Amino acid sequence: MRLRIAPICVTALLLAFGSGAARADGISILNASFESTNPFTNSVAGVGSWNLGPIPDWTVTGAGGSWAPGPAAFSSAPDGTVVAYSNGGTISQSLGVFVLANSVYTLSVDVGHRLDGLATSYSISLDDNGVPLCTSSGSSTGIAAGTFADVVLTCPTGASVIPGALSIVLASGGVQSDFDNVQLSVVSSPEPSTLLLFGTGLLGLAGIAKRRFLT
Repeated sequence: MRLRIAPICVTALLLAFGSGAARADGISILNASFESTNPFTNSVAGVGSWNLGPIPDWTVTGAGGSWAPGPAAFSSAPDGTVVAYSNGGTISQSLGVFVLANSVYTLSVDVGHRLDGLATSYSISLDDNGVPLCTSSGSSTGIAAGTFADVVLTCPTGASVIPGALSIVLASGGVQSDFDNVQLSVVSSPEPSTLLLFGTGLLGLAGIAKRRFLT
């Protein structure tokens, strides 16, 4: 019976450690691909149909709104048929979750460069209670005209974070930035107490195994 104790304890410890081990979790984003829209109020053949906002579930500052691009601007949208556009403003969403310490957030956004030449600078950011955690910026001129590129922002947090709400901010430097298919995930590291428990358990099992060997 005693010989079975060590394997059982090892299994229990591994299960306990695994429950606290680093894992990736998706964070819910409302209207992440901007398919939910208010009615389109403008239309130009080839360019598509658009409105001046607001965008459901997002906060728009400056000129911006929803757009179903036509073939003169993009061959297709990355996810669905509608994208968000901003002309020198921001498009943001508070996610209703608090920022986690000792974690790594990964934000992915498709950014476009219109085939008809409109291009400008852009940035994507994760904010903690209105304070930027990290930002990735660039120019849509670096994206092939008529296409979207997946821009990825990796944002690690330290042991101490501001106790505030996490939000996404998509910003445009001018005319015109286009965004689609917003995704966010987080990987949380094990708590130090979990690692300490696991290490203590292994040391205890090593002691048991040594005594059994000597006797």
